[in-house]
Amino acid sequence: MVAANGTSTKAAWLDGLQDDLHLLEGKMLEASSMGHETLDGAVQMIIKAGGKRLRPAITFLVGRLFRANFSPILSVGASVELLHTATLVHDDLIDGAAERRGVPTLHSKMSMGVTVLTGDFLFAKAAALAAEANSVPVVKLFADTLVKICQGEILQARTRWVLPDYDVYIERIYGKTAALFEAAAVSAALIGDATDAQVAAMARYGRNLGLAFQIVDDALDFVSTSENLGKPAGNDMRQGILNLPAMYYVEQGYISDADLLERLESKDETEKLVREMRASGMVEQSLEVAQSYARKAADALNILPGGEVLKALDAVTSYAVARTI
Repeated sequence: MVAANGTSTKAAWLDGLQDDLHLLEGKMLEASSMGHETLDGAVQMIIKAGGKRLRPAITFLVGRLFRANFSPILSVGASVELLHTATLVHDDLIDGAAERRGVPTLHSKMSMGVTVLTGDFLFAKAAALAAEANSVPVVKLFADTLVKICQGEILQARTRWVLPDYDVYIERIYGKTAALFEAAAVSAALIGDATDAQVAAMARYGRNLGLAFQIVDDALDFVSTSENLGKPAGNDMRQGILNLPAMYYVEQGYISDADLLERLESKDETEKLVREMRASGMVEQSLEVAQSYARKAADALNILPGGEVLKALDAVTSYAVARTI
C-alpha cells in the first residue's frame, strides 16, 4: 500500500540503515581516490553531498530480506551509488550545471577533458566494486545496467527539443533512472537466497519504483525554485528536455507542440509558459501516473516473505512518491 505521506515512514527505514550508509560512504570514498589532492577533494565533496541514497538503501534492505552476507552487499551498494555518481558527473557536464545539491559541479572547477575522464574513472571503479561480490550474474547485471543507462542518455540527447510520445518517454527514464533502481534490488536478491520468482519480483519492484521516482522528479521540476531544488522551475524544459507535464499539456490541447517549442525560444515566454503549465493541472496528473507505478512496485512485494524489512521496502516506495518541494 502506497502511503499518502511518506514523512513518518521515511525516518523509520532510514534510521535503521544509518550504520550501513556510513560504511557505504567510506567505501565509496576509498574506491574513488585517484591520488590527486585537488581532484580527490572535488570528488569527495560530490560523494559527501549525499542525496537520497535510495538505491543503496534498497540494496541493503533486499540483502537483509534474502539473508545475504553483508560484505558483498556493501560492495554492490557502493557500486550502485558510485555508478549513479558517475552519471551525475557526466550529466552536469552535458547540462552545463554549475551546482548540484549546493555543491559546485566538477566541470565548474576542472576542464572538460578532466571531468569526462573522472566520470569514466568512477564508472570503472563502480565496476570493480560490483566484481567484489564474486558473482558472475551480478557482474553481468552491472554491465547490462551500464548499457541501459548509456542508451537512456543517448535517447535523451536525441530527443532534445522534440516532444516524445509516452512510450519513448518511459524508455528514456527507464534507462536514465529506473534501470539502476532495478539493478539495486536485483543484485542483492542474486547475492542472497532468493528464488527465480523472487528475483523477478525484485526486478519489477525496482523498475516501477525507479519510474515513479523519476516521474515525480519531472513533475516537481515545474514547481521548484532555485532556493529549494537549486534550479529554476521548468529547468529541464528550458534545456529542451520535454517531460510528462509538457507532454500532457500538448496532448490535452492547451498548446501545439510547434507553439510550445517556439515559445521556449524566448525567456519571457518560457516564464509565462511555466506558470501556465503549473496552473493547468498537468503536474498533478503526472503525479497520479507516478502513484500508479508506485502501486505496481508495492504489488511486486506481495509474493515476498513478510516482516519488518518488507515494511521498510514499502516505506521506501511511499517516500519516493510523497516527496514535495
